[in-house]
Amino acid sequence: MKQTAIVVLCYVAAAFAHGATVCGTGREMPKAYIPAMLSNGSLCMTADHLGGIPFPSQRTKSCRFSTGIFIAGRRLLYNLYGHGSYRLTLAVDGKPLENPDRWSQTLDPLAAKSIVTNVFGDVTRVVETFVAQGCDVIAIRQTFPGTDTARLTVGLDYTPHRDAEGRIVVGPWEDVPGGRAYSFTAYGKNIDKTRVTIRHAREEGAFVTFISYTGLDGKPYAGTYADLAGRHESAWRKYYSASSVQLPDEKLMQLRTMAEYQLKCCVTRWHLPIGILVSHWSGKSFAFDELYGVQGLLSAGHFDEAKHVAGFRHKTLSQAKLRINGSGARWFWLCLEDALLEASPPGHWLDHIFHMSAIAQTCNLAAAYTDDLTFLRKKMYPVMRECARFYRSQCIYDAPDGSSFVCKCTDLERLGAAKSRPCMTTCGIIHTFRICADAADRLGVDAKEAADWRAKAARLEKSLPVKNGRFVPAANAMDAVSMGTLAGYFPFPIFPRGHKEQTAAVDFFLAQGTKAGNMYKTGKKICPWYAATMAIAAQRAGRYGKVYPFIMEAASSSGCYGEIWEINEPGVAEYRPWFMTGAGTCLYAINQMLLSERDGECLIGAGVPKEWKDWSFNLPAEGGYNVEFAMKAGKVAKLVLRPHRAGPSRKVKVVLPDGSRREVVLDKPEVALKDLLDAR
Repeated sequence: MKQTAIVVLCYVAAAFAHGATVCGTGREMPKAYIPAMLSNGSLCMTADHLGGIPFPSQRTKSCRFSTGIFIAGRRLLYNLYGHGSYRLTLAVDGKPLENPDRWSQTLDPLAAKSIVTNVFGDVTRVVETFVAQGCDVIAIRQTFPGTDTARLTVGLDYTPHRDAEGRIVVGPWEDVPGGRAYSFTAYGKNIDKTRVTIRHAREEGAFVTFISYTGLDGKPYAGTYADLAGRHESAWRKYYSASSVQLPDEKLMQLRTMAEYQLKCCVTRWHLPIGILVSHWSGKSFAFDELYGVQGLLSAGHFDEAKHVAGFRHKTLSQAKLRINGSGARWFWLCLEDALLEASPPGHWLDHIFHMSAIAQTCNLAAAYTDDLTFLRKKMYPVMRECARFYRSQCIYDAPDGSSFVCKCTDLERLGAAKSRPCMTTCGIIHTFRICADAADRLGVDAKEAADWRAKAARLEKSLPVKNGRFVPAANAMDAVSMGTLAGYFPFPIFPRGHKEQTAAVDFFLAQGTKAGNMYKTGKKICPWYAATMAIAAQRAGRYGKVYPFIMEAASSSGCYGEIWEINEPGVAEYRPWFMTGAGTCLYAINQMLLSERDGECLIGAGVPKEWKDWSFNLPAEGGYNVEFAMKAGKVAKLVLRPHRAGPSRKVKVVLPDGSRREVVLDKPEVALKDLLDAR
């Protein structure tokens, strides 16, 4: 009991920072403990409480979390391969020290570092580790406060990955200045030739180690720890500076920061996988999950990352068009970096088609938030148009009576295969047709197709399955409880607030959600992804009082550092910590609670609890402008709108937290509260 108390007190005390600290003693581990994830979007590693990379354990296996070092795109056929692991070694007067008397591990998401403290009797070791932004280098700094370092022998034991089938050939270790190196060749999807160089140095009383991953002719990092750490932290500060939020709820602040951290860790040079880990579908890309991540990125102002991910679909458009060989394009349900082959194992999920709607919405939002017409015209609209053409040519039945409906397909996986008139898929197709038509109008192209898309969307809306005055999952799944019935509000907003059947479906699912609150038929709670989805749907339905509680439901399932899981019900169902999709949805839900655009209005603080008197934010709106807002002592203290680009003046209807409305004309680079007051 004493050990449990120590762990709990340490975790709770530290959870009020943006990150969190986990503590333990000896060989005993807190039940909630998992290794931290460090990543630069290329190289991803898992760092443990001893400053190294743990071997797989019963704990990591049970929660479906792979440990090791991985590099995005490095595959043996379909799956990523590991790049080995390492452990730190320490001896005092020649006697090895292995298990500390007590330890703590902090993950600092703002600096993207793991800080470990190990206490071995009178010897204290502090290990700081990060994966450098901009280069595939693991940097490790060890200090020993209050210890005579002359007594210490400090080392690193690196174990290269060896493949039992001989597809990875590892050469011998070689001595290099300041350390050792080896080279290996992996014969997989590509032939990868890699050199791993480990270099040690002493800097200002610290023992530092750099592990560099390069091509055979590449040069390992040769600079100082301080210089690399400075550039690394500067890159992360720039990332976080894209937006700002200050809320009186520290748990919510931690959730938001950790969600931003997880998203940045997962943006690769190609796309946005759920994680760069074997356990996370080996870094493959789900178009549906990609949408949730992009929404989070855009709503937090991370436009470069979001446009890069959306651009992946434009880069691979020709491959997707080849699959159709006619009108439209179709991406695979799960794809690799080149999008040439289906990367999923067989299953009824291969009969999904709503991921094409997710692609269209990803492109639509990337253009809408950035208000970048060139980006829309050259890259996003071509992708959206082919999504619409695919649906129009292959997925819709036009009946003799003049009605139209979507072909049988897999809707949400929990419902099984082959659903008639599937709710979520139908909402997605309606939304695709409408946003494509709107984009065509804005660009002055494809007028005939745009008219057809709108007409088809109107006919499909009439086909949505209804029972007892609310939307239901599908014509042959009338009584099921499914998150898919929220789809007309989120993620495919086709209905205005107050829409009778959609609002009734939201109310029903919010009340019954625990019956289907996880992605799989397991557990008893609501997983973070679903809870955040419910918060967004509640806000779009006008159920503002339910927004914050459902976001906090998502926060209640966060892990020991505040990281977002796929499912986290200790002792019941534990699936995949560091789950990008949940992180993206949680970040989007928090930002939408503060700032959202619906039904032609800019809503400020619609989902914010009434008791909050002091809060502020600086966030982008979907319409192409930023909003800076502050509430002090329950009164509006600041409101500034800044359009992203110069152009014709636009009118924005702003709805303040008290429900009052202001019409704002964006006719200059900055429109402040004083201007609004003068205009009344």
